[in-house]
Amino acid sequence: MDRILTNWLLGLIAALLAVLVLDATGQSFLNPLAPVANVLALVTFLAFVLLTGAFLVYTASFRDP
Repeated sequence: MDRILTNWLLGLIAALLAVLVLDATGQSFLNPLAPVANVLALVTFLAFVLLTGAFLVYTASFRDP
């Protein structure tokens, strides 16, 4: 399960980097991809927030009462 999640997050980051590279090449390539870039950015951010929250809850479970 960890590998699937890691590969998925790395794929999202790679897609975002590809959009940034296309942005550097010119607007004609980026204009059709703008909605996709927004969705990828939102999904990546939400995944990061969820993983950070899950990690904090996991580490809090080791506290002594």
